[in-house]
Amino acid sequence: MTNRIRTILIILLSSITVISAAKRPAWVDSTPTAPQLYQGIGVADQTGTTAEDRLRADQNARTEIIQEISSNISSEVSAYYQETAASGNFTADQNFEVFTSLSSAYAEATIEGIKIVDRYFDKKNKTHYSYATLSRAEFRAQMTRKANEARAIATASYAYAQEALGADNISMAISHLSTALSHVLVAQSIIKKQLEGDLQKDGSSEFLVAGLSNEISKLIHKMRFIKGDGDGQKAERDQALFGALTGRLIYEDDGREIPASNTALAVTMEGASAEFAATIHTDKRGHFEARIDKMISATSPTPQIRIQLHLPQLALLSEEERNDLAGLTTSGIHYTLSMDVASSIKILVRVLEEIDGQRLPRSKSDGILIKALISQKYKVVDAMQISNAISLKDLDFALYYEDYPSLANTLGSQADYAVIGLVSSETSSEGTLNYARGSAKLNVVDLSSGRIIATGNKSNIKAAGNTVKKANSSALKKSSYAAITEVLLGLNAALK
Repeated sequence: MTNRIRTILIILLSSITVISAAKRPAWVDSTPTAPQLYQGIGVADQTGTTAEDRLRADQNARTEIIQEISSNISSEVSAYYQETAASGNFTADQNFEVFTSLSSAYAEATIEGIKIVDRYFDKKNKTHYSYATLSRAEFRAQMTRKANEARAIATASYAYAQEALGADNISMAISHLSTALSHVLVAQSIIKKQLEGDLQKDGSSEFLVAGLSNEISKLIHKMRFIKGDGDGQKAERDQALFGALTGRLIYEDDGREIPASNTALAVTMEGASAEFAATIHTDKRGHFEARIDKMISATSPTPQIRIQLHLPQLALLSEEERNDLAGLTTSGIHYTLSMDVASSIKILVRVLEEIDGQRLPRSKSDGILIKALISQKYKVVDAMQISNAISLKDLDFALYYEDYPSLANTLGSQADYAVIGLVSSETSSEGTLNYARGSAKLNVVDLSSGRIIATGNKSNIKAAGNTVKKANSSALKKSSYAAITEVLLGLNAALK
């Protein structure tokens, strides 16, 4: 692809005569206001070969326009479908890489319409600049042509799919149909119009999305998952599942069972988070296996893993289209695991203690809290264990001033939650019997967001002792226990 673009650029460069400006043009420092144009400013340092340097600046200017168009096309797909898509907002990180790839391909197709309209060489800084433009009207015309191409691709792909079905190549048939559907979905989002065509070449026109989706639906309804091994396993935090989740995918037609070979499958998990391959493929006999490389945490004692056909195009269909094509999203197989929710949660503990405003070198509240959490089967991370991620000084500073977003950014990979706060005591009177008043404020912080999900807040806890030290120690202990009780109740409620 790079060599092809380079060749085109050299041809275009040789056919363009641009007069370098004697004075520094305004566009070098600020892109002109021109809503009718796509604009790109390319920059290249001087390397000794003027022609090559200019070519690099030209290429960078064109690339800037292509990247903007690619981004715009992705946004058009999102805006066009998100109101009707059953999956909600369209995002590139939800297995929609096929649309991102097509957006880039459509954008690259505009390269021949991009013109280098000016160049400038900064002698002082030894830098080449190129200014490229593409008329938005020309872009719209090109996209109309791409829509016609998408219509032709759909018709040809439908024919290829029928040939593949005749040869019992089910995965190839699905691949042809889903590829065509992708092109149609992207093209009609750009031109803001549903595409029609004659898929079966019988003289009748139909909406291409509906026609292609219907053909895919027919195939899905004849496919059946057969569960193998791996169901009912016990999962543990930071461990891989002992066995793979296995099964087989077959296509049933007229009493025959045909292995669905080389078919892409999507793997998703509900009720837990884990590390695993989100897309797998069947082998030539239709067998598949999904491996869970590492369990991270659970929000349900019975997490479920779902394996189904990998068809991201279907997520953009409207609710109405999905209702017409019942079963498109329900086809698949489930595996259920068992996992102790509490033991899958990692909690960082750090509690500071003060007496009469003076920080104590060692906090007894830390130990009390850790023991309480362990009794509830939570996994506890001591502050000393994360010293490689943040120093105790910085941790205590963020804790004291409740800078929880910073803690989340730093410690999100170390633990799921943090129970942090301050327990303090002040001497209230001295004499034969000494008195002190204690207070405690402990917050449970979600380290994925920096949000407080539970709080233990106690104040004016009275305590006495035959010495000032014992009175304050008693106040600290009573305040700590009272706050910890609230923390455990709030934490358990938040994680249900």
